[in-house]
Amino acid sequence: MDQLRRALQGPWQATLAKALHEDFGKSPVEVGLTEIFPTLDNLKIIRKNLKRWCAPQKVKTPLPLFGSTSYTQPEPKGSTLVIAPWNYPIFLSLHPLCTSFAAGNTVLLKPSEHTPKTSAALAALVAEIFKPEEASVVTGGVDVSTAVLKERFDHIFFTGSTAVGKIVMEAASKHLCSVTLELGGKSPTIVDETANAFEAGQRVAWAKFTNAGQICIAPDHIYVHARKLEDFKRGVAKVISKQYGEDPTLSKDYVRIVNDQHYKRLTNMLREATEEGGAPFIGGTANAEQRKISPAVFINPSKEGALMKEEIFGPLLPVFSYTDVKEPLLEINSREHPLVVYIYSKSKRNIRAIQQGTRAGATAVNMSLLQIANNYLPFGGTGHSGIGKTNGHAGFLEFTNTRSAFYQWGFPVNKILAPPYTSGKAKLVQRLIKNLF
Repeated sequence: MDQLRRALQGPWQATLAKALHEDFGKSPVEVGLTEIFPTLDNLKIIRKNLKRWCAPQKVKTPLPLFGSTSYTQPEPKGSTLVIAPWNYPIFLSLHPLCTSFAAGNTVLLKPSEHTPKTSAALAALVAEIFKPEEASVVTGGVDVSTAVLKERFDHIFFTGSTAVGKIVMEAASKHLCSVTLELGGKSPTIVDETANAFEAGQRVAWAKFTNAGQICIAPDHIYVHARKLEDFKRGVAKVISKQYGEDPTLSKDYVRIVNDQHYKRLTNMLREATEEGGAPFIGGTANAEQRKISPAVFINPSKEGALMKEEIFGPLLPVFSYTDVKEPLLEINSREHPLVVYIYSKSKRNIRAIQQGTRAGATAVNMSLLQIANNYLPFGGTGHSGIGKTNGHAGFLEFTNTRSAFYQWGFPVNKILAPPYTSGKAKLVQRLIKNLF
């Protein structure tokens, strides 16, 4: 693990950044911030806490079991498979790989075929740091993933779409293999009547258009109180202009869409949304040669239209105005549970009402996206947005089996309460029932 840390702090950082730029157009600074930094932070937390995490934990033993002690002991699950996505291919590959390895497992990593340069670099890095029997990488397309999923593993960690997550879960079920599924969904944002909507617009825009919106926890659609809509729009417009200039498709700091397939999907969505409800109030320029789409913000588009049919996963942002918070809550709860519900508000009462009135993997208040940077916070979805958690101790537990251990040292209770059941034993049982609980 220390060798990997030194590699990421040293020459490998430039190698990985170059690969990501060729695949994706990411700037080296963004690679450092969003890929290398969180990976190193995870390694630091593991190094600091691993001894304590691995230690047996004594648990209480009830009085009737006198003369005994009880413990839990985490143990490795065994062989693990990590299937990583393309949107953050370094962090979302090395983060679970390192956690699984730290838990004592062997790891087979299957990175995404959509970022081939980065996948090749990851394969070389893992081969340099780990022995083949500890961790290795297999690259390739859908055929490789399909073949790998036929093999028997003790745990599969998958990050990607809900549709593919179902395929992974079905394959795992054939071997009764446990899974962690980090999926996606349409994560909503509510900006209420007490919020600083101008500030909220800036924070939402930063989060939404980072990585050109290709983030599973990006704000997918926004509900803004009608009185705050204009302030919100000003905040969004300011950040887009400040970060990416007048034409974001020409900005070296604005990431490309990963491939032609996703570019076509997003431009079709953009076209359909424009035909359904008019042009976006800002952005929407598409550059096919660069595979870039400038941040496009739609105000009150059709709620049955293209933008609301599926997770957007790109730089298109529908914004809806409301007058009563019951409206967005009703719509949020009519959909599958999202990864995150974002809330912008100065009212603790409103925040509590929204949080208690929805179901999601996480809540983030008055900020978007940054919750993922806290490796001490468990990360994961619920229902269609995921199964299981990652980050810190929660991630370590995903890759271990918590083994119970019971030790009988003294006189065992069964000698008192074993058959034959005399009247005296019956009275003792009744006394225990009445007095112990």
